[in-house]
Amino acid sequence: MKKLALAATVALSITALGAGPAAAAGLGNTPDRNGGADKASASDKEDLAVRYATMTPYEVSHGKGIEYTVDGLEAGDVVTTSLNDEKSVVEKDGPFDGAVVVDEVPKLGVSFTVSVERDGERVKEMTARVDLIEGDRGEYKDGTLLVSPEPETNDTVLSGPGVNLTMVNCEADDEIRFRVFKKNADGQTKVWEKSQLAGEDEAASVRYLADSDKDLWGKYVITAECGDLEDSVPLTVYIDN
Repeated sequence: MKKLALAATVALSITALGAGPAAAAGLGNTPDRNGGADKASASDKEDLAVRYATMTPYEVSHGKGIEYTVDGLEAGDVVTTSLNDEKSVVEKDGPFDGAVVVDEVPKLGVSFTVSVERDGERVKEMTARVDLIEGDRGEYKDGTLLVSPEPETNDTVLSGPGVNLTMVNCEADDEIRFRVFKKNADGQTKVWEKSQLAGEDEAASVRYLADSDKDLWGKYVITAECGDLEDSVPLTVYIDN
């Protein structure tokens, strides 16, 4: 199976737009994934997940650049990033995969927004950030789950902007199932589940947002499966004082 050159550490920061938009080119309208999304969620659950939240300056400015997935879209929606303002039309309901190459790389990281237009009106604007590292990112084994932030976060992050989940080195078109379990006195309880099909890059990305009306602090286990491969990552959530 093809190995991807990936970071040994992934740290997602979905923040307010920081430095001014960098000039960029090449928004890729890559094939959509169509697993686990339904028509009912398309109206109010558009979500943005970056594929790799930590990249090298060379990676964000070469090849595909920054890859991202927007969930809950409808055929005909128009997706635009603040990095280059190029428009991509969504071909079918469900997740949409895009990519953008940055021409001028900021020193600390790349902050950008992704906007969704539906029937001529802007219905969603989401903000993300990719942190930059120097050096070689190394390789991950088959079926590796990347969770960021990790291994600890606060309940404010969990309820919004959420936790970024990526499963890499699966087979293209494999259904990847992400699940979140919360530990309790009786063992653990599943609190969330979502599936996506792996794209041509043999990976899928989603974002987990918890219900802010519930007590979110405690210990969690996040799992992902593709084919006969499975991986898990623990997550501790503390109260944001």
